[in-house]
Amino acid sequence: MHRLCQKLVHVSRISSARYLTDYGGKDLNDVVIASAVRTPITGFNGNYPALPVAKLGAVAIDAALKHAAVPPESVQQVYFGNVLAAGVGQAPARQATLLAGLSKRVCCTTVSASSVTGMKTIMFAAQAVRLRLTDAAIAGGMESLSNVPYYMPRTHLHLGDFTMQDGLVSDGIPEEFKNKFPKTPGVTKEDFINYAKESYMRMRKASRAGLFDLELVPLRIMQHSRIPVMVTEDEERPLLSIMDELTNYNEHISPMMGDGASALVLTTNERAMEWNIKPLARIIAYNESKTDDSDVLTAPTLAIKRLLHHTNYTVNDVSLWELDDSISAVPLAVIKELELNPEKVNAHGGAVSLGNPIAMSGARLVTHLAHALDPGQIGCAAVTNESGNASALLIEKISYNEEGVKNKIPHLTLYTKDNCALCDELLNELEIYFDGQYTIEKVDITKKENVRFLRLYRNDIPVLFFNGQFLCMHKLNVNLLGRKMEELRMKNTDGTNIQ
Repeated sequence: MHRLCQKLVHVSRISSARYLTDYGGKDLNDVVIASAVRTPITGFNGNYPALPVAKLGAVAIDAALKHAAVPPESVQQVYFGNVLAAGVGQAPARQATLLAGLSKRVCCTTVSASSVTGMKTIMFAAQAVRLRLTDAAIAGGMESLSNVPYYMPRTHLHLGDFTMQDGLVSDGIPEEFKNKFPKTPGVTKEDFINYAKESYMRMRKASRAGLFDLELVPLRIMQHSRIPVMVTEDEERPLLSIMDELTNYNEHISPMMGDGASALVLTTNERAMEWNIKPLARIIAYNESKTDDSDVLTAPTLAIKRLLHHTNYTVNDVSLWELDDSISAVPLAVIKELELNPEKVNAHGGAVSLGNPIAMSGARLVTHLAHALDPGQIGCAAVTNESGNASALLIEKISYNEEGVKNKIPHLTLYTKDNCALCDELLNELEIYFDGQYTIEKVDITKKENVRFLRLYRNDIPVLFFNGQFLCMHKLNVNLLGRKMEELRMKNTDGTNIQ
């Protein structure tokens, strides 16, 4: 018998005052990020067969809903990006939404705006939530570059040869964009190569430390042998291979391509309190800028300056910067123009090392920022495309103070049901590794009052939350839980708020 929490607690709502503190005093109309996830980025024609783009999007949307724990029926709007949509079929966003199991009555909008697509969907979703068009909205982007087809003209074919056009080059990175960028004053190609190496090392270090664990959701991919494989990490390529491509390629366009999807659930502070969920961050503001395409390197700088000016923040108020480097000279230009600390820019790597699924990129920046910030910190994400259109978004990581929790030890919530062998295994592991270091309550999803959780977790139990925020499902992530507990102990020692 388990010594902790022998009795199931059949509760669907707990007093909001238990979790929400100073944030509860904020504007109830504040738009908050309830969850933010992404799939691993698999290599362009890499080690795994490429999934259809709608399937990638569906995996991200389904996981975002489960991580947020919002009622599925509360989502009435989905804004999802897909840039290279040839051969995908009509309404890719709707395809992904239905594959994720959402209602056919959900309104879906597919967004295509090159590299800014993912961030643009977040802006649309935030506006819909703020204007009360929906209680919750899903934003994000998906791209399967490995499946982009070749094109041929719709003409009568005569005898003789004919040519086909690569859709990835034509609609992804047109040839005319490769050579028209101006040189960045004071930035050499050696600086660019060094930046790429540093980005790769940061990405590897962050991945080994488990800093992507909370944002990554696994992909189930069928191999050619018909044996499924679970992909849980970004597909890495050797540094020498990356350096060879960078050295022999235009220094402004990153050749690192990949397949992937990212999704976020947005709602208001009022709805979050009503559903007793703990959002990751609140969206402070967002802004855009447009320059001539020849001035593309200055576009994000302009968007960031306008954003900071309108919100009365300064560069020094921003703790982390996530800048898209699919146009690889952009972060170097922004760092130089705004005099940023390079250690705060793409602290865990960027597209130059992870890959650049075009419609996913902007959403990935915000997703990682929402997880990487410490409670109370401000973060800024910015992205630009080849035409000089840039978007910037400012978020604040929400801090919580667990009042009334004895000794400030973490509280775990386990979504389960009777006669669940996997749940028993998880509880056994908790006792082995963390005995006496937590309190726990079990929510039986089969009870009538917990039907909301039954709809979400029917096929995914056990699901474990840490202090009201998603931690893991299917099995215990021992390393992640250990790291969260250590962070909690450090914050208690310092006397700061509990995350």
